[in-house]
Amino acid sequence: TGRLHIGNYLGALENFVELQNSGKYQCYFFIADLHALTENPGAKELNKNITGLASDFLSAGLDSKKSVIFQQSQVSAHSELNWILEAITSIGELRRMTQFKTKSDGEKENANVGLLTYPVLQSADVLLYDAGFVPVGDDQLQHLELMRTLARKFNNKFGKTFIEPQPLLTKTPRVMSLLDPNKKMSKSQPEGCLFMDDEPEDIKRKIARATTDSGSEIKHDRKNKSGISNLLEIYSSITNEPIA
Repeated sequence: TGRLHIGNYLGALENFVELQNSGKYQCYFFIADLHALTENPGAKELNKNITGLASDFLSAGLDSKKSVIFQQSQVSAHSELNWILEAITSIGELRRMTQFKTKSDGEKENANVGLLTYPVLQSADVLLYDAGFVPVGDDQLQHLELMRTLARKFNNKFGKTFIEPQPLLTKTPRVMSLLDPNKKMSKSQPEGCLFMDDEPEDIKRKIARATTDSGSEIKHDRKNKSGISNLLEIYSSITNEPIA
């Protein structure tokens, strides 16, 4: 749905590369252009984002010789299995999803249907490949549990077909906005974001303008010095040096 920022890199991409290079897994990574439709992008914007994300994947270190990298919509079975799984999913199960409640922002009757059924397509994305493990942060555990439930429902109804995937919990640092260190970094606030394709001078300018705190002491104190703490956490995550 747009350019990747360092929160996306530190929270997902960096881990993807580690999993790929670990030698423990056969990895499948895809560009989720069907999911992106829930944000109502225009055709030009969507195409630009697809090629941009592919570039980011490769730049970050994903390697087509080691992993399978593809575009979601190019495999029609994702949409086909999504429809089949929707037929065994209750509306109640979907309405309980925390992310739907958040993204619909209380306007559940006006939210697009794709936001409600998003986790079903997500289930199809994984079950289709007999995936044993799915790298997730804590915020995706609810969706993964629904995925396991749908696999179980299908298997009970039609015979053993799908594997119930296990979560591969990953450390996902919460990268906060440069403008408001108490809110997560978001593409909707570009000046508070460090994008992966930002020019060095843009990064320097954004860091220089970042919200800091009163006093000149540089120390990590999330409660009393959230601004400088945020910068220290970003610096630590990128350099792999301890905050101390």
